[in-house]
Amino acid sequence: MLCGLGHKISLRELTDFLDNDIRAFALQRKMYITRSGAFSNQVFSFVPTQEEVNQRVFIPGDRCMPFVDFDVLSFSLTFEFLGQELPRKTFNTDCNTARDLFCLYGDEFSAQYISSDPACADLHIAENNFDLPLKLPLTGLSLEPVFDKVDFKYGDRIMCRVSDWNRGIIDIIPVLTHKLNPFQISSEDMERQKWYETLENALLESFDRMGPCSSIEEQLANVFYEHRHELCVPDCGSIHEFLDVSKKVGLELFGVETRLWFKGQDVPALGKWNEDMYEDVGRAIPFFALPDFVIDCYLKDQMYEKKDNIKEVIEKVIPKQIPISKEERELLTLQIVNRNAILRKKYNWFADFTNGSLRHRALQLFSEVGSLVYELDCDNKELDQLPQQELVTLSQLYTHISRILEILSDDSECEEGETCAMELSLEGMELNFEDIKPLLISALDKVKKNRFNVI
Repeated sequence: MLCGLGHKISLRELTDFLDNDIRAFALQRKMYITRSGAFSNQVFSFVPTQEEVNQRVFIPGDRCMPFVDFDVLSFSLTFEFLGQELPRKTFNTDCNTARDLFCLYGDEFSAQYISSDPACADLHIAENNFDLPLKLPLTGLSLEPVFDKVDFKYGDRIMCRVSDWNRGIIDIIPVLTHKLNPFQISSEDMERQKWYETLENALLESFDRMGPCSSIEEQLANVFYEHRHELCVPDCGSIHEFLDVSKKVGLELFGVETRLWFKGQDVPALGKWNEDMYEDVGRAIPFFALPDFVIDCYLKDQMYEKKDNIKEVIEKVIPKQIPISKEERELLTLQIVNRNAILRKKYNWFADFTNGSLRHRALQLFSEVGSLVYELDCDNKELDQLPQQELVTLSQLYTHISRILEILSDDSECEEGETCAMELSLEGMELNFEDIKPLLISALDKVKKNRFNVI
């Protein structure tokens, strides 16, 4: 079988890829549907805030989640009303309102999404530790064409339909819901209440079955796809409205990130959704082979430090704690030596000056995190005795540092803003690691003591 780039892959490789790709949903009998196929022509809605109505504008923010391409920034989406594209318009607001409009990306990421808005280009948020100013502009969509056609007021709803998923085009229809008696309950209100209950039950079931997905967006995508016939309906509500009324679902801490979860409960590291991962390995934290880009970073770090000690790199890449055979260790060593020879031929210390210091700092933290991961070599029952939020944070630190190293493994020089953002991110991760390390070590010591029995 040929993939899109002309490379041959087996059916098993293809299905394994699709099973683990969040851009596709599995159907029966090894058939799949893409996000585009799943969410094109589906409807969702939201209610503009009083501030938006006053300025005759709305901000897409996270309101189109999970119906649009998650790789497309919301200010890039196109909205059409009666076949005409809504013009862009600046929305002036305060930092708390701005964060609320992007909260489903996670509070830890909302400032980054806001700072990517062209209207915020002059704010230099990354240089200010991602602290938002008290007042800021956002790129919105003008509601003037809607006001020209209908008597749109605060409390009215915007119904959306994804008409072109690939190009990010969304049709809107204003839904006028204001009524003479605000205390009167309409049939639409009753249907929307049923919608909230359906969404709540679907999310609770997904928490038990899937656990916390890789993001809030993925959690919502799975739920809305599986229940699209009940949730993508004209009398739908919005995620924000749902979170305001739900007593069982909320935005909760998951290490240093945020997830949808049982309200008032921290998201644990282990649960029914991932307990099968460790049944066959004997230990709860199996050996993870380092990606090639991490090995390249270790090698380039030696060159940046003007060292030529390949044994030192091998010890960092293949710690003695790793349970691999002598033959496997020798093979990995040979690959590292060969890769080192290739990189040294084209390495330029002067061109690497900016990235080198940042990469060195990232590798130091990566090594410390990796060492702690290997120390926490517990079986599944013992892992339950470790502090769950700290365990989740450790896993997230490993992932986040890997992403930074992947960026720094590229020979191209990072832009000043990107370098500043990575430095701030590393600083935060270093502080997080110093906070969780003593707690995990202390808990691990107790676990080790419990392994001994007095006879």
